[in-house]
Amino acid sequence: MKDGSPSRARPAVVTFGDSLTDGYGATPGADRRYSDELAKRLAADGRSRPVLNAGIGGNKVLGDSDCYGESALARFRRDALGRSDVGTVIVLEGTNDIVHPDSPADRCTTPSPEVSAEQIIAGHRQLIREAHARGVKVLGGTLPPYHGYEYWTERGEHVRNAVNHWIRTSGAYDGVVDFDRAVADPADPKRVKIKKEYAFEDLIHLNDAGYKAMADAVDLDSL
Repeated sequence: MKDGSPSRARPAVVTFGDSLTDGYGATPGADRRYSDELAKRLAADGRSRPVLNAGIGGNKVLGDSDCYGESALARFRRDALGRSDVGTVIVLEGTNDIVHPDSPADRCTTPSPEVSAEQIIAGHRQLIREAHARGVKVLGGTLPPYHGYEYWTERGEHVRNAVNHWIRTSGAYDGVVDFDRAVADPADPKRVKIKKEYAFEDLIHLNDAGYKAMADAVDLDSL
């Protein structure tokens, strides 16, 4: 029986997150988000499988928004685990929890109280528990840098680094996709900036090359 028939179908990968998963900054309509590039890599390697994009611009781990939808905690079961064929979820969430408190208050960002790394980590732990309860493998994506973005702060950078350290070292996730190191500028000693060739004009999102670099950071065997 040929590969790709129903009896040999590979389980789906869900990319779950905010605008970095949704693909803001990529060429519109060109299928160059990191989820698209990941699907291309899998196909080129002879391991084609569905790659589903569950990114929502502005989404947060902990808080709902009138503009950006329900929090990751509220929508994870439906958007990430709701299909029977899901085998792996890649979680990339937390940037907006960090940035929105430092952004102008409006109906989209309010309420956005400052949250600690520990609070974001607790949210990630809940997502992991829910995935494991469904028998789904879950990988944690580190949060990319955003120095140069108009609402970057030292406070936010401290929280981002703490969350990333936990993702890398805690062993809570079944695997790690180090998006941060994949797109950070190696010429920047503190690695707090996106590499120029990868950065969208706002310096928090990525361009086509940046999203490809994110996809290239995924170990296909980890899926």
